[in-house]
Amino acid sequence: MLAEKEELQHLPLELGSQDLKEIIEVASQITAQLDVENVIRNVVLSLVARFQSPTVTFLLPHDIDENRPVIYHFQGLKTQELALALPSIGPMLSFLERDEYNQISFAYFRENFPDAEVVQELASIHPDMLLPLRTDKGVNGLILLPGKPDGQGYSLLDVQYITQIVRFASIAIENANLYWQATTDRMTKLYSHHYFQQNLEEEVSRAHRYGATFCLIMMDIDHFKKFNDTYGHLQGDIIIKDIARILRSSVRSIDFTARYGGEEFSVILPEIKAQGAVVVAERIRRSIEKHPFPGEDGALHVTVSIGVAEFKPSRMRAASQLIAEADKALYQSKEMGRNRVSVQK
Repeated sequence: MLAEKEELQHLPLELGSQDLKEIIEVASQITAQLDVENVIRNVVLSLVARFQSPTVTFLLPHDIDENRPVIYHFQGLKTQELALALPSIGPMLSFLERDEYNQISFAYFRENFPDAEVVQELASIHPDMLLPLRTDKGVNGLILLPGKPDGQGYSLLDVQYITQIVRFASIAIENANLYWQATTDRMTKLYSHHYFQQNLEEEVSRAHRYGATFCLIMMDIDHFKKFNDTYGHLQGDIIIKDIARILRSSVRSIDFTARYGGEEFSVILPEIKAQGAVVVAERIRRSIEKHPFPGEDGALHVTVSIGVAEFKPSRMRAASQLIAEADKALYQSKEMGRNRVSVQK
């Protein structure tokens, strides 16, 4: 937040009062976000509204392989698939970091960037301007903006407006990335164990305060140690990642999916009783049982055991009590032969 306040204090005086007011409003919307895609959408909205930009393209480092670019391409306000043969974003970021420009023309980039194939790929979307997403930690991405639809070049005030929006976007994206790193398990993209505990404590407080109902699912991959011993840990990682994807696609947007640890997963289900949670758990179990996991010599199959517990305010005061109840149900599933759902009454 300190960086955001410093940026507000250094807005160019050349901009008119209405422009400054608009920038501050857009900046407040952008910096309030803790999700990268929401930050990007707010930036695109401001550029399209102001300049009727036909396209806006963001290139950001991948959250796991930082050399691989992630492309967010908009035509107007709608996202569009865009395939660019860019093997690495690293050289572009290094090039932009070398000179502390807030923006450069694509003509300058074409003449000075050493990789002609990258230049040719970027030229396919007809950019007029490249804008580094720069913070005090370096350049963490870039925006490609086409020329104005009326054919007129960007004025000095236009460029100042754009670069100020991009400065706030840079800070917001960095903050969103830091938040993601603090709350997300990098392998599975599910929430981390620590963030799960924090969220569960909040649900418990809400249940006591407002009488809200919620359930907890605890899930464990059956015989996973034996699987790793047989097929290796790299294959085990593939299984864990695919199960995480199945888990995300099997629950509601309001549900909270987390990697509890190792091969164990958890799901917090707000506003649902045990009977409904069992239906969700059974759907997850069947989806995993039927899923052909990719292996070197063909499809592999695994199963999971699941425990379900409903939070009971009358006899539970702490989150740890609910976890213990869900763990008991999970243990029952294992004792009864695995690959099943049990509920703790």
